[in-house]
Amino acid sequence: VSFGYDKTSYVLKNISLDIKPGEMIGIVGKSGVGKSTLINLVMRMYDVSEGTIKIDGIDIRDISQQSLRSQIGVVLQETFLFSGTIYDNICYAKPSATRDEVITAAKAAGAHSFIMKLPNGYETVLGEAVGTLSGGERQRLSVARAMMKDAPIIILDEATASLDTQTEKQIQEALGKLTAGRTTIAIAHRLSTLSAADRLIVLDKGHLAECGTHTELMKHKGVYYKLVMAQRQTTKMKQ
Repeated sequence: VSFGYDKTSYVLKNISLDIKPGEMIGIVGKSGVGKSTLINLVMRMYDVSEGTIKIDGIDIRDISQQSLRSQIGVVLQETFLFSGTIYDNICYAKPSATRDEVITAAKAAGAHSFIMKLPNGYETVLGEAVGTLSGGERQRLSVARAMMKDAPIIILDEATASLDTQTEKQIQEALGKLTAGRTTIAIAHRLSTLSAADRLIVLDKGHLAECGTHTELMKHKGVYYKLVMAQRQTTKMKQ
């Protein structure tokens, strides 16, 4: 696959990748190398300039957008919660859900306990109360919504980037439940959060520079190794 937002320059060039069912893939690279563009192409927010993206052997351009996106659950850095009850926000992905299903999803996402502490519980209207929810609480609702959808493909785009370290660990547990047994494509700024990935895809200057496990890529001492070392150095400086 190659892609450019205009015909003068490509953001991604000759990316070839085969993801197995149930595999977790981490996409890493410096800012601006095309990580989010790649997952936007998978969701068909844009069509590729060259090449094809196939799911189960079918070109995604031959699938209706509604059908394609019904098979993909997404958790982004910026959590979108609409004005309505917490209950409505969680079951948005599955309007026919029973109350038990909504509560089960909330519990799995670690959201049930804080919801029950709110004056109106699941009937709390977020238009009024969204400002009182922490970033971690909002993200838990987003994870619960993705669990409610029960899609076979999960996309995580910097899902914990704006959270503090302690909250991030808690959300990682919820994300672990969400991604279990599902094909997952994850982008993370903190490379340590991708430790559970089966493989890491390293993008550099629009190309697929490296592919392998964390251990393999660290031994290789290439682009990924340099990213990890630079991040560790930054962490030490902050401490």
